[in-house]
Amino acid sequence: MLSVLLVTAGCTSPAPTCTDGAKNGTESAVDCGGPGCSPCELGRTCVTHDDCQSVLCVKRACAPGSCRDAKLSGSETDIDCGGGCAGCDDGQRCVMGTDCESGVCTGGACAVPSCTDQLANGLESDVDCGGPTCAPCPLGAACTRNLDCAVGGCVDATCVPVTSGCAPPLLTCGPGCVDPRFDPANCGGCGMMCPPGLLCQGGTCAGGCPSGTTMCGPGCVDTNTDVFNCGGCGIACEPGQRCVGGGCALSCAVGQTDCFGQCVTIASDNAHCGACGMPCSATSVCSMSTCGPACALPMVACDGGASCADPRYDPDNCGGCGQPCPAVANASRLCLDMVCGRSACNAGFADCNGMPGDGCEVTLATDSMHCGRCNNACVGSCMNGMCP
Repeated sequence: MLSVLLVTAGCTSPAPTCTDGAKNGTESAVDCGGPGCSPCELGRTCVTHDDCQSVLCVKRACAPGSCRDAKLSGSETDIDCGGGCAGCDDGQRCVMGTDCESGVCTGGACAVPSCTDQLANGLESDVDCGGPTCAPCPLGAACTRNLDCAVGGCVDATCVPVTSGCAPPLLTCGPGCVDPRFDPANCGGCGMMCPPGLLCQGGTCAGGCPSGTTMCGPGCVDTNTDVFNCGGCGIACEPGQRCVGGGCALSCAVGQTDCFGQCVTIASDNAHCGACGMPCSATSVCSMSTCGPACALPMVACDGGASCADPRYDPDNCGGCGQPCPAVANASRLCLDMVCGRSACNAGFADCNGMPGDGCEVTLATDSMHCGRCNNACVGSCMNGMCP
């Protein structure tokens, strides 16, 4: 027996590792999380956001990153863009072209569309050609008008050759080729002009443009959104811009605002907090469009950025800002790991039905069904927690 005791006393437990198949050390789940191991997969237990590959910990479990959580998470290449989210704006981080609104990723940053980036983007009608900014396209390329084609004409959205006169269904009307199916000045034939306000549809003059659209050339366009006719016919926006409300503006992702030619997230941008040109002080941060104290994780800025709260344990902000735990009878409300609960029952009270909604519902001093303790029924009345 003595020898056994000596051997047992000499045993020591091996140091925890990230591959021992057990939850130990500083890990948040088995072999992942914590400061020493790699981040955990979705659904695994976590304590802080850094414990998760998605960089998002919700109610002690790794959750998918959100494209609108104002932080870099999930597969995003920059804050709330790239990867599985919307394309990033020019200058934001990227890994490949699909991460960018422009489709161009150069040197790890999204770039402005150009006529040499080997992509059909910006105002081009085809790859690096056509539109108001690039050289005309070769035969076979996509087009929207004759000017998009270096030779021939644009028929059914494709540049085609014209060997003798104009290629059908185009007609030679004066010095150029026209499409009599849609040209209001040559509708059905050369010189057959449609009356003002009418369209040429299938070679016949027909009704005007639908409400909210304007006739620009041979068709109807919405001058509030059309980049080639923004605010009026023939007014084209610059590459990388969109037409918004009849004016050319920087193409910003959802949730961002054009502030002096730069796309920013005013809900979290320290230089433009809540509105363009509204900076926060050096000792505060922008949260929910309001400047507030700089909160260190796991604390978050609540009350419109006026205070810091720990959503893991704060009963007024349990699981997130503005999520208070409900009051409970004869006990104190608690927040434990982002889940609302209650403290032990106040003296003289008990929770005998096990239902958290009504708190500690029993008064042990007078309840004849639970006299002095749960399920201790009296024959008669209960006084001072004792049966007669």
